[in-house]
Amino acid sequence: MKKIGGSAFKVSVATGIVVYIWIHNVAFTIPIFLWTDVRIHLSGRIHCYPMYNASYVFVVRIINYYLPLVITWASYIGIIYKNKILTNKASIL
Repeated sequence: MKKIGGSAFKVSVATGIVVYIWIHNVAFTIPIFLWTDVRIHLSGRIHCYPMYNASYVFVVRIINYYLPLVITWASYIGIIYKNKILTNKASIL
């Protein structure tokens, strides 16, 4: 029997993709934590002073947030488009 809407990921492939994305995000975020100067004052207040490169943070934001966001939006648009086509085919039959 053919799957409606085309092929789908197996659970192991989908799990692998999610694990890769998490590892990727952590790997790109670790340098930001390492480049932050944390100081605890006598009053007990904790202050974080960023000492990282602003261009690195910009690139990390694009790679870790905006790129997956655009891919997710494109996927949702594809799902909605395919759903509309299948709905039209079902209503014709």
